[in-house]
Amino acid sequence: MISSKMVFRIICFFALALGVFAQSNELERLSLKPPYINHGMRSLWWEYGGSTVVDKKNGIFLTQDLQHQSGWLSTRLPIPANSFEVLFQFRISSESRNLFGDGMGLFLTEERAKSGPVFGFTDNFKGYGIFFDTYNNGRSGTVFPRVIVMQGDGKTSYDADRDGKENEIAGCSALHLHSSDYTLGKLKFDKKSKVLRLELAYDASSDFIKCFEMEDVNLPATAFLTFSAITGELSENHEIHSISSRTITDINDEFSPEIPQEELKGPSTKRSPWKRRFIFVLVTLIVVFSVFSLRSYQQKQERIRRSPVL
Repeated sequence: MISSKMVFRIICFFALALGVFAQSNELERLSLKPPYINHGMRSLWWEYGGSTVVDKKNGIFLTQDLQHQSGWLSTRLPIPANSFEVLFQFRISSESRNLFGDGMGLFLTEERAKSGPVFGFTDNFKGYGIFFDTYNNGRSGTVFPRVIVMQGDGKTSYDADRDGKENEIAGCSALHLHSSDYTLGKLKFDKKSKVLRLELAYDASSDFIKCFEMEDVNLPATAFLTFSAITGELSENHEIHSISSRTITDINDEFSPEIPQEELKGPSTKRSPWKRRFIFVLVTLIVVFSVFSLRSYQQKQERIRRSPVL
């Protein structure tokens, strides 16, 4: 007969083994966290380009709150061939509360690291694109911001004039997407059931709401994960703060790491790195000019004082 101590040891062993197993499911090559740079002056598993700026403390800015920017962040290696989950913390914000745009994209495609007009990514892609569209260009009867899903066959262009109306196969309204707080996105793919699901948690909350769930999803045999963003006449910050990925056995697995609420809270819209540098230079120039002007005035007064009176 097995003693109670032996049963306790067996339970502890399996609990420890389960914890180790859960940790071993993490996909390091699809994860990213501050300070982002871990191999010289670059990331070992990720590459970026376009207007993307890496701020080691505040996040990766695909675009800043400036007009006509386009940036991307892409994995160097393809996504796993089995089921997986990607938990990403991001923020779309601007100094304007009413006029902002254009949006961010998340891609699972054969292509990687290609700039283009589709939310900063190349057009005519092959795979799936998930667009976080913040501005309504010409799609009447639809509430924005909106999440739009498109399946690309390598030949079909994105319907930019009507915000993907001809391409949308799934999606949801995302009224709280534009915020000073961080949003959490949880993307899951179950290879066995061919189900792709996206859940979102808004306003510094960890309560996820299902955005869409699609069946019969066939990802490319070799697919890369890419985040990209674009601005036009309107602008906004598109910021990736962290990405945590792991393999899963079932789409209903819930082992995502919890992010403390204080890390999701944004007290105010962060100024972009470019604007911070500009303000610093401007203030410095004002101080230098003021000191120079004061010194010139003092020298002039000194000359007047020393001049003989006629």
